[in-house]
Amino acid sequence: MGRYGKSGRLNLSARRYKKGGNLPNRKRRKEEVKPYEVEKDVPKQNEIKLEGRRIINLSHFIRSLQELDSHSAIGCCFKDMHVIKETRYGLNSSLTFKCKLCNTERSVWTCIPPASENCDTEQIHHKVNTDAVNGIVNIGCGYTNLNTFLTISDVPPISQSMYEKEHKVISEAWEKLACLEMEEAAMREKELAVECGDVDKSGIPLVTVIVDGSWAKRSYRTNYSSLSGAAAIIGARTGKLLYLGMRNKYCATCAWSVRLSIPPKQHKCFKNWSGNSTAMESDIIVEGFCQSLKMYGIKFNRVIGDGDSNVYKMILDARPYDDLLVEKIECKNHLLRNFCNKLQELARSSKHGHVGLRKRIANNVLKLRTGITKAILYRKMSKDALPLKITNLRSDILNCPFHYFGDHTRCDEYFCKSKQDNSKNEVPVMKSSGLLYKMLEIFQVLSDCAKSLLCDFSTNRVENLNSLIAKFLGGKRINYSLKDAYNTRCNISAVHFNKSLPNYTFHKSLYKYSPSSHTKKYEERRCKAREAAAKRRNHLKLKKRLFVSKISNTQDNSYGSKAEKPDLDLNQYSEKYQEFIKNLALDDNEIKNLEIETRAQRDSAVWHFERRKRLTASYFGQVCHKMPHTSCKNLIKIILYSKIDTVHMKYGRLHESDAVKYISNELKIEVNSCGFFVKKEEPYLGATPDGLIGDDGILEIKCPSSCAKFTPEEAIKEKKFSFFKFDIKNNEIIVNKNNNYFFQVQGQLHVTNRKYCLFVLWTPLGVYSQRIERDIEFWNTKMAQKLKDFFYDCMMPELVDPRHTRSMEIRDPQSILNAQEKEKWLYISERNMAAPREKMLEISSEKRKRKKNGASRANESSELRQERHLAAFQRTATARACGTAEERCRRLAAYVQRIS
Repeated sequence: MGRYGKSGRLNLSARRYKKGGNLPNRKRRKEEVKPYEVEKDVPKQNEIKLEGRRIINLSHFIRSLQELDSHSAIGCCFKDMHVIKETRYGLNSSLTFKCKLCNTERSVWTCIPPASENCDTEQIHHKVNTDAVNGIVNIGCGYTNLNTFLTISDVPPISQSMYEKEHKVISEAWEKLACLEMEEAAMREKELAVECGDVDKSGIPLVTVIVDGSWAKRSYRTNYSSLSGAAAIIGARTGKLLYLGMRNKYCATCAWSVRLSIPPKQHKCFKNWSGNSTAMESDIIVEGFCQSLKMYGIKFNRVIGDGDSNVYKMILDARPYDDLLVEKIECKNHLLRNFCNKLQELARSSKHGHVGLRKRIANNVLKLRTGITKAILYRKMSKDALPLKITNLRSDILNCPFHYFGDHTRCDEYFCKSKQDNSKNEVPVMKSSGLLYKMLEIFQVLSDCAKSLLCDFSTNRVENLNSLIAKFLGGKRINYSLKDAYNTRCNISAVHFNKSLPNYTFHKSLYKYSPSSHTKKYEERRCKAREAAAKRRNHLKLKKRLFVSKISNTQDNSYGSKAEKPDLDLNQYSEKYQEFIKNLALDDNEIKNLEIETRAQRDSAVWHFERRKRLTASYFGQVCHKMPHTSCKNLIKIILYSKIDTVHMKYGRLHESDAVKYISNELKIEVNSCGFFVKKEEPYLGATPDGLIGDDGILEIKCPSSCAKFTPEEAIKEKKFSFFKFDIKNNEIIVNKNNNYFFQVQGQLHVTNRKYCLFVLWTPLGVYSQRIERDIEFWNTKMAQKLKDFFYDCMMPELVDPRHTRSMEIRDPQSILNAQEKEKWLYISERNMAAPREKMLEISSEKRKRKKNGASRANESSELRQERHLAAFQRTATARACGTAEERCRRLAAYVQRIS
């Protein structure tokens, strides 16, 4: 074998001999060969090659290495050890070291933080993974972004299952923390409300809130198809989030199971919505209002919104508080922005006016907005009563187009310094082109919100929250609506919105101990930077884009599905019924005070609240014209739940003041404003005339847009206004007493207890008026009983125990059901009047054929005989049409059984 043994390796003796030493005997060789000399030259078969970088907890890792340095008593140390294995758990690695001398194996984890008494061991063990997932979610990224960053940094990535497991941990922790922060904010709002005295009769605090919604997908005002949406309720006093809800239309696990036609595995399903995406916002906010009393012991009495959804209508329909009507305040910024956008659209539209006039409007949009803003500030600072402030501000807004285009005859002293300067009056030209009327419609819409403008609230705080949500959603560029990612990021936004040190707070909440100083110092620096930026914004004038082109969109009227609830039992219904009747009745002083308090009419919350409980004169005609068998469901929806505001109604409100001025100036009649009247003897009836004339008269004004191009007489002759009829024979205009307006006028006269009504028809080309006297006989014979029956039989059940808010059909009273049953049998009878004739002709034809063939009636089949008898009976019974429906059915069944 020479120098090599059987294994093919060089013998140690040969190696020593080769180096120059004499070949010793066997005994001496055994004594001189030391163990470490043998192992030293053996190849390191178990040592592994470590590549890339790792994340380590520096203090813990150094301490662990120091412990390895004294792992044995025979004198071996850390330099005698090598890594034989690496076990990775996400970003946390366990390195197994083996000593070359004593064969000791020890494991060292790269990231195990100091243990805390209140921490879960597994939570500590894998804290680095939890923090990594939490960090990537907090910058609006996800699994792919995290692994891209790690691989480029030469750090081994984590698996999908690991990411989902840690994401579930932080999701539950953020949700819990968000609920605690919102509850704390609600308690602070509650304390401030009590301090300010904003409580109801029962001592429950009343809180003003700001509401708005956001979606997981950008719609660009054209495509509202987001899979997820969120809506928030923020306290106006503290500016903190009180309620946050999320809706999800999709669950990836359930969808995958449906696709494969297999049952879904056990999982937490986040799908909680099946309606339209546009309905998510209103559903969440209504839920927050309904839960406020139960969750926090407070009521939301005023809601500040942007007016671009049906949230307020849904709140009114839901009636979250039995004894409180929620008041709506529009966001000032949104009102002025929409106002400017409409003016810009008018200036761009080639349908109205000369291009030069439209350019004048476009160039003065900013001036018009500035003038309105200054008027709001002046009226807000005045010491007048609120109704007078609203009236004055409305006049100022409607005067703006006249002022800025040269007509200063209507300007107030504070508003205008050039009242005598009419040298550049462009108003007549704009009026002749029709452009002025289009502008006035836009100004009328803004003037209707004069009360909200005086309140001077905005939805900026909730817009800030929406921007935070968009940040954590990665700018809405990625679909996070498949599982729980969207809810998690919304909850993170909630904590960041309410807390100045959110990540520090989250760490203490999850791990039960404070994080390192790096987290706290960084968040404190960010907080100071935000405060400094806010101060700079307050002192510097920044240029902002005021006008953004608005893309038109059809409003989705879907309200989403709601759970049905059973009706009240008989005892509960009876108690609520008696309580409602008791609250409905008013004495003389209360009626008088109510009329004074509601003179602001549509701008008065009391006016809306009291009208909602009663049947008002504007619906008297529809109620009295309703057939006995016609269902009352649609009419109840219109009266109680519909917020109709058509173009024709806006046109009428716009020109009511012109009609009043004509009556005052031309007819020399003094018209006084009035509020809501209630009939003492019939407290379920109410009316709001357009004005009062003396002690005995009322005023009712109609400005129909259909008559805009006609004089009143021409409109009547052309049948454009059906209240008046032209009698060709006598060449005079008479009142159509079957028109709904006549019922309205008689109802107003009865409720106000006045003698006559001056009914005015106004058009831009003239005015026609006629005095209508009170007709007591007409009221007693054609109105009184029908109105009473409708209120108590149709309206009262819905007022006491509403079904519409529970997605159930509104009740029809038994009288209507009986009438419908009678009408049904009459219809069947009329239909069967013709059917037996056809059947008898068919039977006669069959008899002739049988007679021709020699057959007699004795051989007639039982089926044919039965049909012949039945047809004859139906013919006679229908002609008689006697007895109730049940009797006719019973008699018919008995006859059929007898002839069978």
